[in-house]
Amino acid sequence: MATNVKYYCMAFLKDGTPSVRTFANTKDIEKNNEKYIVELKQKVKEMSADEFATVEIIPAEEYNMYVNGDGTNTYVRDMETGKPKIYVAPDPTQEELKAKALAELENEYNLQKEGFKKDLDTATLAGNTEAVKSIQKEFMEFNKAYEEAKNNILEEGVE
Repeated sequence: MATNVKYYCMAFLKDGTPSVRTFANTKDIEKNNEKYIVELKQKVKEMSADEFATVEIIPAEEYNMYVNGDGTNTYVRDMETGKPKIYVAPDPTQEELKAKALAELENEYNLQKEGFKKDLDTATLAGNTEAVKSIQKEFMEFNKAYEEAKNNILEEGVE
């Protein structure tokens, strides 16, 4: 998005994630007006209760990278160089992997349980007591296998 803004004052979290920001007056920035710059940075700090690693004056080109990316990638601040770098999502933690595996197991369980319910309803309506007993037995085994799989994920995690 093209604008006539040349500079922004932007806060960054410790991982380089851009946070709150505001426009910066071009004349004051280019004249290196210390008082203006200090007050502007303070204003940005007060815009959020987050703890910022840094608050900087950045050119519009960098601002656009942080806010809009390049159409393919998202950018964060490289806290060593102070320049935009492509954001690479961290590998999921064991807890996140467990939560995902448990959610998938729960979803699969609920789908299969609905199948059991339909089968049981059909057998009940047909008066087929042998089928009802068979479905009930199979459902109990299914529940046991589900509980074992769930406990296995909770105790041993996932790979």
